[in-house]
Amino acid sequence: MDSPANPSVWLLTAVALLFSAVFVVKSKYWLFGTILSVSTLDTEDAVPDSYAFRQQEVAAKIGKVYVTKILVHPIKSCRGTAVSECRYTPIGLENDRKWCIIETNTHNVVTAREVPKMVLVHPQLQYDAHSPYGGNLVISVPFDSGTVKFCVPIDPTPEMLSDWPIVEDCHMWGAKIDGYVCQALPPSSASPSEILSEYMGRHVFLIMKGPTLRPCPPSLAFPGLKANTDFQDGYPLLFASEESLEEVDKAIRKAAHVGPGEPGKVGAMDQERWKKGKIEMERFRPNIVIKGAGIPFAEDMWQTVAIGPTDGQPKESKTFTLVSKCARCLLPNVDTRSGVRDAAVPYKVLMKFRTGVDPANLTKPCFGCNGVPAGNGVIRVGDIVAVKEWASADY
Repeated sequence: MDSPANPSVWLLTAVALLFSAVFVVKSKYWLFGTILSVSTLDTEDAVPDSYAFRQQEVAAKIGKVYVTKILVHPIKSCRGTAVSECRYTPIGLENDRKWCIIETNTHNVVTAREVPKMVLVHPQLQYDAHSPYGGNLVISVPFDSGTVKFCVPIDPTPEMLSDWPIVEDCHMWGAKIDGYVCQALPPSSASPSEILSEYMGRHVFLIMKGPTLRPCPPSLAFPGLKANTDFQDGYPLLFASEESLEEVDKAIRKAAHVGPGEPGKVGAMDQERWKKGKIEMERFRPNIVIKGAGIPFAEDMWQTVAIGPTDGQPKESKTFTLVSKCARCLLPNVDTRSGVRDAAVPYKVLMKFRTGVDPANLTKPCFGCNGVPAGNGVIRVGDIVAVKEWASADY
């Protein structure tokens, strides 16, 4: 029998440990053969930078997770704008999804799921501290004959709102939401609704969110969630990481090289287009894009994060709760540059490896996590993200 000092025994032992090692982070998550890399922020109650290896604490090199992009989408399903910083409240980023488009007869909210070319409508926020209504939302609508622009006030005065019709029953995901029918600022002679109706080929109103709070639905992890939002699908914020997008890109390119009859074939996929193609983050319509965790979908494992400046004091960091994973629909299949919906990418690719992630939506693929801010603040590109609490593997 070989002695413990025999190199062959040590080699076999090392190989066995390599395949059997299980790292568990501070929740029930188990990562096989991988040490999760997350950043820390100098907050008083940040999660310690260590992981349990067979119930023993081991140090792990911590990467720096930081905010790389902030995206504001003023009108639901229309083009978003990247900003270097943005104020936020408990209902989300300032002026994100504050407006939407509804059908005039049914009052159903219209999205790019039904009208893909909505993503080409470009609303831009032009703030003016000296304006009685805070500045203009300038909306560019790309007709074949040329772009038509008009403006609506960002924060209409009470006098303005007294002349705007209010719709009490905008319908979205089974909820009734109130909103004002927007009127254009001079010199536009046509109403926003007339211009958008012509572009979309159906009768619609441009709506600004009304005063009644819209509650967020409870999530599996937070059945008693008390949060509100505007015209977002469900929650105030959406987080996503660049590492997750890179993993989706890899899966797309791999699927594009699958031959006829081989496993992993994605139906209706334009393989030639996607062999070298990359999908843009904007298709997933996140608000806060992060990078640095070192592995894809690290955000799935976070429940509470603190975000603050790299040179700030602990009290300057703000808390965000990730209440659920984001189950995806076909909207990310719409190319934000052409307004054309792809027949397969990324939805069918995500279906190959990102279902079963969310216990509340086992049959739907997930990308990103829904978040709720704990209060008011300002978030900036370059801010550091620190994990304060891990999510449970049950959610």
